[in-house]
Amino acid sequence: MLRISKKAEYALIGMLHMSKKEKNELTTAKELSGCYNIPLELMGKVLQRLAKTGLIHSEQGVKGGYQLNRPLQEISVKTILNIVDGPIKIVNCMRVSDPFNCEQESHCTIRNPMLIIQDRLDDFFAKLSLQDIRDEMTQLGQNGKQNWHLSVEVSGKEI
Repeated sequence: MLRISKKAEYALIGMLHMSKKEKNELTTAKELSGCYNIPLELMGKVLQRLAKTGLIHSEQGVKGGYQLNRPLQEISVKTILNIVDGPIKIVNCMRVSDPFNCEQESHCTIRNPMLIIQDRLDDFFAKLSLQDIRDEMTQLGQNGKQNWHLSVEVSGKEI
């Protein structure tokens, strides 16, 4: 089963939360931890990683915090996932660090279909921006703390 890690979830939550702030208003790890019941240390590490790559800006000091560095429409889910967890690979043989390391390689009949699925998944996450997510949440009238459903269409079929 394809799953997005808790770190990636927390990154998405944090960035969407920051997007609701005024231009110069900062968000702290403590604020996010309290609002969304996220372990403070883990939230802090996620925010530090996002800041290190330039997706968010970090202000040090007592009145410090974080804010978005780019508009939401310029931030893809794929970018966030890659920063937090590295590239999503649906099967081991798709890993860049260890390609073709598979016990079934000589008998494999699904490598090409897996490549197709991988390409479509990569394309989907690359095209899905934080603005898309925020727009759908707004359309559903949700505040970011409730569950929501994003329809995904692959080859004309909703999944």
